[in-house]
Amino acid sequence: MRERVEVGDDVVLGRGSLIENDTSVGARTKIQAGAYITAYSTLEEDVFIAPCVVTTNDNFMGRTERRHGLIKGPTIRRGARVGGGAMLCPAVEIGEDAFIGAGAVVTKDVPARMLVVGNPARVLRAVNDDELLENQ
Repeated sequence: MRERVEVGDDVVLGRGSLIENDTSVGARTKIQAGAYITAYSTLEEDVFIAPCVVTTNDNFMGRTERRHGLIKGPTIRRGARVGGGAMLCPAVEIGEDAFIGAGAVVTKDVPARMLVVGNPARVLRAVNDDELLENQ
């Protein structure tokens, strides 16, 4: 865990995972082994990050001065789940209770309560009601 990271109560951080600077992680969030949470990310409460998830924050990959004002990691809203090996591109927002399938490459915002899969990720269907955080 790097500097200026805020972590809520009862957070699980798996072996070999990394949370970069200036990131916030909400209460009861679980980050599994080998996950990479880039700088300037926001993970709200009750988020699940599966093993080997990668987040990114820089569309310019280190080139141009313009990038400094545009660097932003993903925002992952309350109760969202991100499947193993998924890749989240810079500044995407994952809606509340959304589900990202394993291996998905998320290039744009994901609506709340939607299941997305593929490369690039696309909406497959709504998350089942019995899987929503409010029904647990």
